[in-house]
Amino acid sequence: MFGKEVTPITSGSEWFIDKPLLEKSVLDQNVLFTILSVLAIATVVYAVRMCRREATAIPLYILVGAALACFYEPLGDLLAHVTYAELNQVNYIESFGFLVPLWVLPAYILFFGLPTLYFLDKVRRGMSLSWWMSLFVLSVVGSWLFEIPLIMLEFQSYYGDNAPFKLLGYPVWMGFVNAATMSIVATCVVFLRNSWLGREYPSAYVILFPLLVSGANTGSGLPLSYAINSSDDVTIVNLMACVAIILSTAYAWICGNLLRVHGPLPVHYDTGGVDPK
Repeated sequence: MFGKEVTPITSGSEWFIDKPLLEKSVLDQNVLFTILSVLAIATVVYAVRMCRREATAIPLYILVGAALACFYEPLGDLLAHVTYAELNQVNYIESFGFLVPLWVLPAYILFFGLPTLYFLDKVRRGMSLSWWMSLFVLSVVGSWLFEIPLIMLEFQSYYGDNAPFKLLGYPVWMGFVNAATMSIVATCVVFLRNSWLGREYPSAYVILFPLLVSGANTGSGLPLSYAINSSDDVTIVNLMACVAIILSTAYAWICGNLLRVHGPLPVHYDTGGVDPK
């Protein structure tokens, strides 16, 4: 077009920075999958208890949506320069030239489904802004504690010579972005739950939850994603990492204020909007 030859990009190795090739044995992957699956099952049990207490299937729909949100992972890997061990991989998703292992499926249930249920329960009882921001900080630390062991065991890696500042191999900014994602998603779920759509069609969470996760995660980390995929200047990348951290914190603060304005939100149940006693 316009006399210029266009060469499409077709695989992850042809993007701005080549990704490393990691290897983990099938046994190691199965062990990790088993551990995460047990924790995911415990999360399902927690959701079932919420369903019985609140007379609604919404918590289970949320977990199904969290599981489906893992299809966003290849795009997130591309934007953040993270890769999983691809040699001998027990594969679940392959897209954008990135291969995602099966153990990421229960990980998404834990990483995004469980915090949403917890936040939903806390907000329902009433929560101050300071308590909300405390949960945000704990979520940041939780993100570090979740991924750093995976990095140290070489199940995954954040790569590139232009990578921003890290903590034991884990980019500090990513913890804030993931925590902001949890805050934004939980806030949207709270308001959705008290809307006509949430009351009449609770199964809508299955469709909307992956959209919320992908949108919140991409939007919170967008400054860094632009920088890391367009510049080899580490100073610029680190600056944009700081912007992503500030932006993520601001998102969480805004969400906390939205929930604080409304106070303890009434929860409408599948039983005609009457709070079961």
